[in-house]
Amino acid sequence: MRHFLDTPPSIDFLKIKKQGYILSTLLVIASLVVIFTKGFNLGIDFTGGTSIQVRFEEKVDIGEVRSALKLVGLEDAMIQAIGTEGNEYEIRVSLKEGKSAVVVEKVKKALQQKFGKKFEIRKIDYIGAVVGEELRKASIYSIVAVLIAILLYVGYRFEPVFAIGAVIPLFHDAIITLGIFSLLGEEVNLSVIAAILTVLGYSLNDTIIIFDRIRENIKIRGKKNLLQLVNQSINENLSRTIITSGTTLFSVLALYLFGGESLKGFSLALLIGIIFGTYSSIYVASPLIVDLENLFRKRSRAK
Repeated sequence: MRHFLDTPPSIDFLKIKKQGYILSTLLVIASLVVIFTKGFNLGIDFTGGTSIQVRFEEKVDIGEVRSALKLVGLEDAMIQAIGTEGNEYEIRVSLKEGKSAVVVEKVKKALQQKFGKKFEIRKIDYIGAVVGEELRKASIYSIVAVLIAILLYVGYRFEPVFAIGAVIPLFHDAIITLGIFSLLGEEVNLSVIAAILTVLGYSLNDTIIIFDRIRENIKIRGKKNLLQLVNQSINENLSRTIITSGTTLFSVLALYLFGGESLKGFSLALLIGIIFGTYSSIYVASPLIVDLENLFRKRSRAK
């Protein structure tokens, strides 16, 4: 018996392309409003702060360390396990919590109250505000550079219409992901930026697969019924989209639920990005190919 996904379905995805445009536009506008009004909860990577590496004599649960820091008002500190033995952690405290010397004393006091003298501070690093500013700029430049590189690459591999259709959804995915982070007040750090860059690559890969099938079908049937052809191409790739996005989504969901506090921001960015990346490949990138091609065709006829 053949699997039900072996035969491509005939779902009319582009029947609601206008509704898709409206939804995407509203989401992007809402995200931009939230970003500009509320801003971001920037992590130590961007604001500057203190990093303290602590090693305990015995295995200690990360929840115990966090409850100890709550005693001195450092409950917002980022705690990350180092190694696999479960007795060494990195505690990262933002510059807004005070100067490095003050923060170190608070951490020492909290750990002594909770664990006595059964720990040692192995390393203390200070990240200045200037370094944080440079990292913030570098993160913005990296995202812009990736988008420009993608625009040039897709334009070279396919056509200018496809390049525009590939890059606009990437802006869509990145802005919505950042907007949700701003709305939820989740911390934005270098790992979140890395997740967003990963999402851009994932979303582009899904889009390129559909574009490649569209190009193959154009070679066979031409561009006469482009709307129908694009719809057919999406349906032919639907099984791959469901399997790839579904398995990746479950893996990232497990990482978000069980990966611990240190991986929460990274996995959340991936989770949001995969959902909207899959959506934008079908309801933003593909309809754009049809509408841009029709627009350019009308202009060439007018000339």
